[in-house]
Amino acid sequence: MNILKNLYWLILLSLILSGCRADDTYNYSFDTGGYGGKGWPIWVEKLVFNETWGVPVGALSGGVSDTSKRLPGGKAAGAGYVPLPQTIRARWFSYRTQTFYEATLEISEEKGAQIKDWFERYPTESGFSHALVSGISGEGSMQVWWSVICVNSRGGCTKHDSYEFELAPRIQATVAEGDARIHSAGTEQEVEMGNLPPEVLDLIPPGS
Repeated sequence: MNILKNLYWLILLSLILSGCRADDTYNYSFDTGGYGGKGWPIWVEKLVFNETWGVPVGALSGGVSDTSKRLPGGKAAGAGYVPLPQTIRARWFSYRTQTFYEATLEISEEKGAQIKDWFERYPTESGFSHALVSGISGEGSMQVWWSVICVNSRGGCTKHDSYEFELAPRIQATVAEGDARIHSAGTEQEVEMGNLPPEVLDLIPPGS
């Protein structure tokens, strides 16, 4: 009887905890793009949220240098129901400078509360899609926004509904250690594609 009683409480506790997790998670996606314009291709090795989980990115080429009118487009990934971000850490390689960069952005409690408010103002049930947009530069800087767009007008929104606000201002990343030779083939390919000037090849360390 004690075994059954203990098992009952364990099941009840797990249901309570899962309910708490559900209340603290939201269904949103991620869109990571480079900015700085043509000629600044990068390879994003890591994009980690809350120091617990991350999403794949990889190669990003081009982008927009003026983010006041349009957020940087790039690669999108859906993550399902996950906690709102408190920290975002990225590590990337700039083909143009042959340099590794690392940066960590912190999302304030006020911004987190604004995200929750926007989920109530623009519910997914009404056809809205929420996304965290990160811009990463080959010049060594990073910035993030929150974006909401209408993706299903049958839910009640219109295709012209689009909103965003800045989650964290642009910061300069820290130059990190790394072996640029592992990206030598990618650098050569970027030059062949015309995304980089030929003189970048002179920056590749010997022995590649």
